[in-house]
Amino acid sequence: MATHKRVAQPAEGRRAGPLFLSDQTIPPGVTLDLGGLADPDAGWVSRRVYVDPGVYELELERVFARAWLYLGHVSQLREPGDYITTMMGEDPVIVVRGADGIVRAFLNSCRHRGMRVCRAEEGNTSFFRCPYHAWTYSNEGDLRGVPKYRRAYEGVMQREDFGLFPVAKLGEIHGLLFATWDPEAPELLEYLGGFAVYMDLIFGRDPKGIEIIPGTHRWTIEGNWKHAAENFACDMYHVSSAHQRTAELGMMNEVEDHGYEVSAGAGYCGNQFSRPIEDDFESEETIHSFWTMPNPVTEPLKERRRAMAERVGLEAARLIPIGHASIFPNFSILDVESMLLVRVQQPVGPNKMMVHQWGCVDASLDEFEKDAMRKQYVIAFGPAGLLEQDDGENWRECQQGMRGYVGRNLETNMRLGLGRDLDAREVIGGTVPGRGGGIWSEANQRHFYRHWLTYMASESSADVRTRLSEVSYG
Repeated sequence: MATHKRVAQPAEGRRAGPLFLSDQTIPPGVTLDLGGLADPDAGWVSRRVYVDPGVYELELERVFARAWLYLGHVSQLREPGDYITTMMGEDPVIVVRGADGIVRAFLNSCRHRGMRVCRAEEGNTSFFRCPYHAWTYSNEGDLRGVPKYRRAYEGVMQREDFGLFPVAKLGEIHGLLFATWDPEAPELLEYLGGFAVYMDLIFGRDPKGIEIIPGTHRWTIEGNWKHAAENFACDMYHVSSAHQRTAELGMMNEVEDHGYEVSAGAGYCGNQFSRPIEDDFESEETIHSFWTMPNPVTEPLKERRRAMAERVGLEAARLIPIGHASIFPNFSILDVESMLLVRVQQPVGPNKMMVHQWGCVDASLDEFEKDAMRKQYVIAFGPAGLLEQDDGENWRECQQGMRGYVGRNLETNMRLGLGRDLDAREVIGGTVPGRGGGIWSEANQRHFYRHWLTYMASESSADVRTRLSEVSYG
């Protein structure tokens, strides 16, 4: 089952208050008709959701300031003082293992004038010092040094009230760290819902878990963050056309008609590699690969499947590898047996995203097998990878086609497989949670926008929970 713990929580009161702004985030005189932006049941989404500045500003407030967002993995923070920097929405964040060994996350912003106190991507330090006026913070977030404190501040400012601003909640599942700015948000496992089962199959199949390959790939794409989140949540439909050249070169297997798309809780996944239960579990035919190139991890994968089958049952174990997946709003996963990656589509305005991406390896593999997984990740989905180049170009051109007056006032068609959603047990078998459809379906995209509308239309965390309970699908 999923391993989960609350990694660190802020002290009561002083640094954990609500952050939400009022409707002042919407430009004056502009009213958003959320009902006119999407109707997932009818299979359409207005193109305004990708290009409208007012929509984007409301997303920053109601989605990115409330939802759970991915920060990093504990393998990146092995020693006290280890830190990484990332983003939560457009807010810069430091994730650091303190001198006491506890992992915490803070807004990367000095409490004096707001400057980032850490400008490196990763490292190890005992303190963070603002370059502007030298306010200095411990790696546990406390304000320790203020120049001229006794001369100018004593009696009018207490240092303990001005530590780095922490996230409201920080949670961990299979070593993956998530956080939220919302002190009233549900706990991480409640937020994930039924998708925690699928995360077990991806990140829990190796007895030692996963490790992040050192270093972060980062690049910008002139497209809206939702294009990429949708693509990883659902879209097998594009593979045979957008990535056709890779198949023609003989490097990638053709997409077949079998497979599934499933939505559960805050997550969405889909795969073309599922096989009927009557297949011989021991057969070589039950081990599949996205690639035609030699697969050095076939035997370790078979062993992991056997162990997983004993834990969760044969039906669920047959879903390994899961394939492509997203967790709302912007965390995505690609698991195609010999390659595993995680990524975040960071929003940078309505017309741009910055991708932060990491290759992953199963921790119990030997060094040769880990290196083989790393190479396949770089070849396919590194910034210059065979498939990543295709996707980035598609999302950029989608944005170009929507930005004009006429383009942004049309609908995006999401009717693939409409009306054919089934319980996941009917699609896959066994007792797995969620709802979905076959491989040629946009059920997950429709579920994504149900989730999106829930957050966008809710004025409080309690409202989010109520609305989600009305559209629950496991």
